[in-house]
Amino acid sequence: MSGVAGPVQLLVLGGGGFLGRHVATAAVRDGHDVTVFSRAGTAPVDGVEALAGDRYDDLTALHGRTWDAVLDTFSDPDAVSATASLLSGSVGTYGYVSGMSVYHPAGPAVPGAGDPVRREGREGEATEDDPLQERSLAKLAAEAALAERFDGPAPILRVGILVGPHDPTDRFTWWPVRLARALAGHAERTVLAPGDPDRVVQYTDARDVAEFAVAVLDRRADGVVDTVGPGRAQPLSAVLDACLRAAGGAPGDVDWVWAGERYLRENLRDVEEEQRPLWFPEDQIPQDAIDASGAITQGLRFRPAEETARDVLAQLRAEDRTELAAGLDPDRERALVEGWVDV
Repeated sequence: MSGVAGPVQLLVLGGGGFLGRHVATAAVRDGHDVTVFSRAGTAPVDGVEALAGDRYDDLTALHGRTWDAVLDTFSDPDAVSATASLLSGSVGTYGYVSGMSVYHPAGPAVPGAGDPVRREGREGEATEDDPLQERSLAKLAAEAALAERFDGPAPILRVGILVGPHDPTDRFTWWPVRLARALAGHAERTVLAPGDPDRVVQYTDARDVAEFAVAVLDRRADGVVDTVGPGRAQPLSAVLDACLRAAGGAPGDVDWVWAGERYLRENLRDVEEEQRPLWFPEDQIPQDAIDASGAITQGLRFRPAEETARDVLAQLRAEDRTELAAGLDPDRERALVEGWVDV
């Protein structure tokens, strides 16, 4: 983007996805001209130009076009290399969305930009059985391909757990929905909660990252920034209390049963981590937290958990959607509660 007043031209690669949708929304709201490129070739929001293509073998729709900036969320380094090569010279700034999992598991407990990242095939490095190794190495390879192929500013946004409206995982969404059901009498008011209520958790509303990404591209920033929220030490109990308020409840309206992590891990072996509510045993996250102070200095702001939870509920109700991609069915939750109480 140009960094000057007035509308600018933004291309979002993968604009139909979760974060891409919110980036397009934020940019349109700010008065920018937005184009999205995806296999579906459909506009995620009104006022957006949609181009159809395939990151692997059909970039035809991008040929001969110019934009002030592009944002890319894809994880395949070959695809990123191809678009970076094609758009170098026709796009001013190329932003790339990477992830916090790229930091080395044996690095600092609270890593930030500049700290060690994962590597492959060397003694003492992350092993192949690490569930995040392959995905993280792909992100790092994409970062490297962008640096090699694109001539211009190429800011890297390393994100963490993204939540909010239209989240396809529903891992955060499950909480306000579960609590709303309890308050309405459609579910039990005894609610299973994971681990230590004072455990500090990190997550980011995707809309906050989207707004920050648009601003970063607008000023042609460069370099790596960690965009992991919420920018303050927030215990899990505070997040769940915020979800309860968003659902229309107050302290005492539900009975929390805080089951131990070891107990839950042993009894949820058949449930993939991606299908458990946040923040049930999170074995894939080796760090205590991520240092996002650099992004905060550059203007990243985090909305309250209650606002995120309230908006998630509003979106689901507007869509009249009741089935979630993550969570525990009532019988499973009841059995876990009873098992823990009897320990």
